[in-house]
Amino acid sequence: MADGTLSQPMRVSFVVPTFRRPDTLRSTLSALLALDYPPGDYEVVVVDDGSDDTTGAVVTGLATTDARIRYHPQPNSGVATARNHGAKAASGELLIFLDDDMLVEPDHIRAHLAVREQYGDCLVNGHWVFSEATGESLRQTPFGRYRMVLEDEIRERFAKVDIGQGRFEITSVTAANLGVSARTFAELGGFDERFPYAGYEDQEFSYRAHEAGHRFIYDPAIRLGHNDERVTLEQFARRYQRGAVTAVYLAAMHPEEYAGSPLVLENAPPTEYDPRPLRAKKLLKRAFSAMGGLWLLRAAIGQLEHRAPQSSLLPRLYSMTIGVFIFRGIREGLEQMPAAQAAAVAAMRDQQAHA
Repeated sequence: MADGTLSQPMRVSFVVPTFRRPDTLRSTLSALLALDYPPGDYEVVVVDDGSDDTTGAVVTGLATTDARIRYHPQPNSGVATARNHGAKAASGELLIFLDDDMLVEPDHIRAHLAVREQYGDCLVNGHWVFSEATGESLRQTPFGRYRMVLEDEIRERFAKVDIGQGRFEITSVTAANLGVSARTFAELGGFDERFPYAGYEDQEFSYRAHEAGHRFIYDPAIRLGHNDERVTLEQFARRYQRGAVTAVYLAAMHPEEYAGSPLVLENAPPTEYDPRPLRAKKLLKRAFSAMGGLWLLRAAIGQLEHRAPQSSLLPRLYSMTIGVFIFRGIREGLEQMPAAQAAAVAAMRDQQAHA
């Protein structure tokens, strides 16, 4: 593999779900069409999840001039359904799921295949960093700089085991860039289509894949640029709120594993089993989650960003705001999935019993 040749060439299908991001998608597709891989050996299946803008025109325009791109519109049904739709339409032996704001490098397919050559039929994740354009936008604002630090901290906390040659074994995979054989994906049943938004649907898929005995490999040499358009605190926090809703779905589907997660327990309604500090924290989040509380947070942040952008208080206020939106997402999810709340109460009771 050192010379870039492949002992077992493989037909590859990229599955790209998209929704109302035509300009970002165009950049993603342009990068995919510039891959250093035989053009006849890979395709790009774009699944449009009910966009009502120019997305269809962007994709069909590119597909007209390049047969590698295939366009599959569907009614708005969520990203899990879109990925499954794309996988069923794909013809490749290897599926590479890719978010519509990810920019691949020319050796992307070869890098994925190199991991599979060494570790067999595993699930593979690459490594993303902010694209040049997104990084430049983030560096211009106090929140943007906070977010860049936050992403680095999250990556540092990412559970992984060094397995040599710069690669790591991980405990779950993200669908932002996921390589998995079409056969394994079908055997696992794809993504669970009950998830309404992007969030923890890939964690749920990881759970089933792990239970089935599959390995997860993370290779930082598979590099991607994250062309993220959500560069404001409001955009970022709302994304976390929607993700928190899906965390409740995950807890309801696998309560024995996830109902006791801190994310759920620390944001669920107060119970008689809550320690006093946790009960107080929940009440504080509830107060700030009301419109008046959010207004106060936004006003304080706006003043500090204008008058003291280097203030050490700003990161704390950003963190509080994101935490409030997560709180709102968990509460929204619990209204939709009441079984998860009952499981969370049982988990809190068990924790207190064993304390």
